[in-house]
Amino acid sequence: MQKITPFLWFDGNAEEAMDFYVGTFTNSKVVSVSRHGEDGPAPAG
Repeated sequence: MQKITPFLWFDGNAEEAMDFYVGTFTNSKVVSVSRHGEDGPAPAG
């Protein structure tokens, strides 16, 4: 069976997109989530 390991990058609505993909692909899961801090390159979140 082929394994798909995507790397997704979104400037907004990332968690909604992540939930969509996990709900679409059987046996998929979120392995890690990185969030920006106050000093990050984008708004915190």
